[in-house]
Amino acid sequence: MTASIQPHRRLRPRLRVRALALALLAACAAPALAASPADAAKISPEVTLKLIDLLVAKGVLTRGQADDLIAEARASAATVPATAAATPAYQTAPGAVVVPYVPEVVRQQIKDELRAEVVQQAKSEGWAAPNALPEWTQRISVYGDLRARAEDVLNDGENYREFPNFAALNSGSGYDVADPVANPVPYVNTTKNRGRMRLRARLGVHAQIADWVEADLRLATGTDRSPVSTNQTLGAGGNLSKYSLWLDRAYVRLKPTSWLSADIGRTPNPFWTSELLFDNDLNFDGVAVKTRFAHDPDFKTFVNVGAFPVFNTDFDFGSTQKMDKESSRDKWLYGAQAGLDWNFADAMSLKLGLGYFLFDKLNGQFSSPCLAPTAKDVCDTDLSRPQFQQFGNTMFAIRNIVPAQGAPNGPQLQYFGYASEFGVANLHAALEIARFDPVKIVLEADVVKNTKYDAKRIRALGPLNNFKPTLDPADTTAIFDGGDMGYYVNLLVGQPKIEKAWDWNASIGYKRLESDAVPDAFADSDFHLGGTNARGFIVGGSLGLARNTWLGLRWLSANEVTGQPYSVDVIQLDLNTQF
Repeated sequence: MTASIQPHRRLRPRLRVRALALALLAACAAPALAASPADAAKISPEVTLKLIDLLVAKGVLTRGQADDLIAEARASAATVPATAAATPAYQTAPGAVVVPYVPEVVRQQIKDELRAEVVQQAKSEGWAAPNALPEWTQRISVYGDLRARAEDVLNDGENYREFPNFAALNSGSGYDVADPVANPVPYVNTTKNRGRMRLRARLGVHAQIADWVEADLRLATGTDRSPVSTNQTLGAGGNLSKYSLWLDRAYVRLKPTSWLSADIGRTPNPFWTSELLFDNDLNFDGVAVKTRFAHDPDFKTFVNVGAFPVFNTDFDFGSTQKMDKESSRDKWLYGAQAGLDWNFADAMSLKLGLGYFLFDKLNGQFSSPCLAPTAKDVCDTDLSRPQFQQFGNTMFAIRNIVPAQGAPNGPQLQYFGYASEFGVANLHAALEIARFDPVKIVLEADVVKNTKYDAKRIRALGPLNNFKPTLDPADTTAIFDGGDMGYYVNLLVGQPKIEKAWDWNASIGYKRLESDAVPDAFADSDFHLGGTNARGFIVGGSLGLARNTWLGLRWLSANEVTGQPYSVDVIQLDLNTQF
């Protein structure tokens, strides 16, 4: 009778040694236990030694382990009782190595211990079950959320009707300032109410590539390429047509230590900010580095920095002609923020962040004298106009148009840019009181100031909006009345994050954001229908219906800060779920 053990190829080296040693022991000892004395005497000691040498040659045993095994066998043979030695099984040639009898209890103990170690390794490495998923699938997770929204937009009947839609003007081939009658200015809708249903769906995949390397990719809905909204208006395409999905996030995260990480690609907002500065749906293209230091359990600090290309010049701008190329004017956002998390008292904490955000070359630039009678004509500062904007920033005409000879009244196509430069200082704070757990009280405050704002420079450029309103219709005096400050305060009571049925919260806040305090392109897209030059209240609440499912209701009531009357209320009823 022979015995053998074939250990799994993925066993750790220590288990392989024990398994094969047990196989050797069983192979040599079993015949002596089960065979007749005459058969047992036929067992060759040389076979045992050759088996041990083979294990050494295969790297299963070291030479030292093999010598120890032989020495142990010889020592056992030296202690064999005289009566046992007289039996045929022990009558062997001088110098022979005899494997002693191994009691059944000892063999069973070795077997049980080996089985336990093998099973433990199988479970830890995921190959215990024959149909188990591959190991790499355990490092990938899927996440997402879905929001269905009913929204009403209610405009005041006394609103001014002639706010130019600069976004529409800049997205076309230019506005003909020489013939506004034949080419009427597109205006923002400030008078007619609208109701709509909207959907937001986001699906992401997160992969743990290595201990310190992660990857994340997320797709999202969206009616257009807007960076501040992933809402899809239902029925927008007509005839129940399908909707687009956009690449919302795609980045690699490197985390070499517990306190340092770097995101590279299209990343989530790396800064702790409110929608006074950046809309919650906004993601950032570029590189962000974040650090976090735990000085003690109740006091932590953080520093976040980043560099993000806002716009990159087309390689062939401004023409496909050989001599008509123009220099690039890439736009960048550079940000830095430092802050702290401080549990300064029992069930009371303060979070504070101080940041500065420089928007390089985001402002418009007045061009060199140029001819622009057709859509194919390019002036040297055309790319200084915003590629995306909302509403509120002060605008001016960026083309220095020279009428064509012989056609002084011919087409003169114009673009428009931001009159102000932007370097925004931001102070953000939140005080949380958890003494009435599970109900919490959170008081949040946020302040911004555009340190690059220069009213004198803006007036010299010839601003086109944000003037003081006049009571006398006959008074045509245009006095620029822009501003560089903004603030937001909000009080929330309840559970800040809704996680289960009957969780709830209620909040009330006030926001004031002057015309040029921040770039209107990236600010909250819901308050005053997006952008700056707005002030008013935000009231809302949420109620949990089930795990990670809740209803939300908000009323955003906003008026203009300066300029002609523009008042709009937005009411939103949301059904949210996430996974």
